[in-house]
Amino acid sequence: MSERDLLFNLSCLQKKSARKTFRKQILDEWGCCAYCGKLNPATLDHVIPRSQGGPTTRNNLIAACGDCNILKGSENWYLWFRSQEFWTEEKEDQILRWLYWREIDPFETPPDWALAVTS
Repeated sequence: MSERDLLFNLSCLQKKSARKTFRKQILDEWGCCAYCGKLNPATLDHVIPRSQGGPTTRNNLIAACGDCNILKGSENWYLWFRSQEFWTEEKEDQILRWLYWREIDPFETPPDWALAVTS
């Protein structure tokens, strides 16, 4: 199913149903907290916080357990995550791919500005 199909399907739903479907798709795709790995996370976290201009888009929302979501708050995700005992390079890479890679072509090289986050 393409992104266009998903957008069409969401636009055919009532606003409340579309929001619920959008949320469920992200939670299901992750399956665990993107930060600590706890199973069945109940919240979505704006990786780049809304207070810092982060959009409410699929690529900026990841599954997070309530504890991680509250602890991270509006901090820079990268700095916060790197300071946690559960940080791993693999999890960090997953989050970066989610944020910056194109779904249309998963092998596409991320733009230069995406790589700047890790420097």
